[in-house]
Amino acid sequence: MIIKMRNGNIALEELASDERTSGGIYIPTTAARIGSLRHGRVVEVGPGELVQGQFVHVDFEKGQEVIFDVSRSETIEVDGKKLTICNMVDIIATVSAKHLSVVPTAPIPNETA
Repeated sequence: MIIKMRNGNIALEELASDERTSGGIYIPTTAARIGSLRHGRVVEVGPGELVQGQFVHVDFEKGQEVIFDVSRSETIEVDGKKLTICNMVDIIATVSAKHLSVVPTAPIPNETA
């Protein structure tokens, strides 16, 4: 597949709900599909775009997992593979779960009056 993005556009593949993060954490359906937000992986990125006379670089990389706003994106098919095209401003967050720690909570002592 050859697709080259222009400006601040990004091509993403939407991840299924049984996908895992690079740290081995499963992303449940409720997290993968929150309203118009979706979980996806960056396939291709454009170089960036001019914003008020300043060139702004795209700060996402191929393979990076992100949460994006699907309501402002378009879905296309390239070589039988569905891709979602959105602008860099439509990516809400990056997903990285390399370190997961569980902090036990201490019991709250009974308060006496």
